[in-house]
Amino acid sequence: MDQQLEQVSVDIQKIVYKKAMLHACKYSTEDVIGILIGQINDKNINIVDAYPLFHSRVSLNILEVSLDIISSELQSDRKIIGIYEARANSRGIMSEIAQEMLNSINQKQSILMRISQIEVDDNLVLNAKIVSLNENIKYVINSSSTLEWKIIQDCLKAGLHWKIIDFDAHFENVQLNFRNQYLE
Repeated sequence: MDQQLEQVSVDIQKIVYKKAMLHACKYSTEDVIGILIGQINDKNINIVDAYPLFHSRVSLNILEVSLDIISSELQSDRKIIGIYEARANSRGIMSEIAQEMLNSINQKQSILMRISQIEVDDNLVLNAKIVSLNENIKYVINSSSTLEWKIIQDCLKAGLHWKIIDFDAHFENVQLNFRNQYLE
């Protein structure tokens, strides 16, 4: 007997695309990973922000510290609900650290946003795809990352990807602001 998939509506704010895709563009030859912030209820997920975390090797100690810092700053109605990841090798295989992070979020509907290059009208563009890790849930996205790519292109032309700060950079120089509010 076929089991009916639970449909969950997903809204992704533009700032999420900006931060995640610019992070992937700045470190295009490396794997990047960040976290997604938002609200989840039974039938709706609202992803409202993203925090770029790493573009190099990740230690569990630094990961724990970064997640603690971010969690302590969140408004009471927001929480860490997932991660985004862009793999430099584009194999589409989730990294071990991404799997570890998703396991630590420990929610039925934790989100994985996979960023990859796709071809649109003979041009390579970045695409952000929400991947369901629960075989009983189908995500219905209320926006298009290929449309959002046009916004990202303007940011790239302005060189904003060179300004993106992740936790790797912040830990090297704590004066650097990992929140990237200039994009809002």
